[in-house]
Amino acid sequence: MEKGTPDFPIGLFSQTIYYSFPHHHIEYELFYVDEGECIFGVENTEYTLQSGSVLFIQPGIEHYAKPVNESSIFHYHAFVFDVSVFGNENDACRKIFEHMKIKRFLTLPTELLDKIKYMTELQKDKAFGRQIQVKSVLLEIIAYIIDSKQYLEIDNHVNPVTQNVQKKTNSSHAVDAAILFIQQHYRENICLEDLLSITNYCKSHFIRVFKSTTGLKFTDYVNHYRIEKSCLDLIYTDKNITEIAIENGFNNIQYFSKTFKDYMRCTPMQYKKIGMSVVVPSTIANVV
Repeated sequence: MEKGTPDFPIGLFSQTIYYSFPHHHIEYELFYVDEGECIFGVENTEYTLQSGSVLFIQPGIEHYAKPVNESSIFHYHAFVFDVSVFGNENDACRKIFEHMKIKRFLTLPTELLDKIKYMTELQKDKAFGRQIQVKSVLLEIIAYIIDSKQYLEIDNHVNPVTQNVQKKTNSSHAVDAAILFIQQHYRENICLEDLLSITNYCKSHFIRVFKSTTGLKFTDYVNHYRIEKSCLDLIYTDKNITEIAIENGFNNIQYFSKTFKDYMRCTPMQYKKIGMSVVVPSTIANVV
């Protein structure tokens, strides 16, 4: 088992124990069952996964895995990675990846599944150059997903405030538009009026619809999203706490520290030192 690091944002796991409680990651996860079977819960649905099953989990999606019964066991491999593996925000490969929504259940050829297993052996042996090989296999998997069209193309670069776009009146579409705006502008000073202007809702109605859909108030959702992005910076960059707070929309360092501790149950510095796996309470629905 090897977690991602600031200079290599890919974690590779191969084991029989998985989180059996509902949780979500702030990274992407490719989950592959190679032995036995398990019950895999995704949001409010449970699936029985057989050997050979492959799932792709988006950030923010609640999930867990457990044995089918008390006597059964299963073995899995998982790639857990940050989007920065595709380059910086202006990199063409990253832009392509961010325009994709990969399907949850995937079909991969035996050749790629065998390569996933081989990457595990390289990690165990601490083989020289394994990072290049692991990244190469991950990119090969993404390339196969594109080639086999196991994805949906999305447009997540539309600015619904500055561009003249048609207002969405359906409740779910309105919340989607609001969440998209938060994701694009979380580093800025977001106010409720910004979201009202793109949904065409009155204040009281929007507050009610947003809370019923996400389970959070508008300000709580923004703060939690900012904290999750801060977690990635704490793990995958060498920026100091003040830089991370400011770059993720917190102008008050004390408020950032308090909010971080309330959400993650530790201080930013403790989180950075521990280098804990990126598992957070399941309080944000449909982050992506």
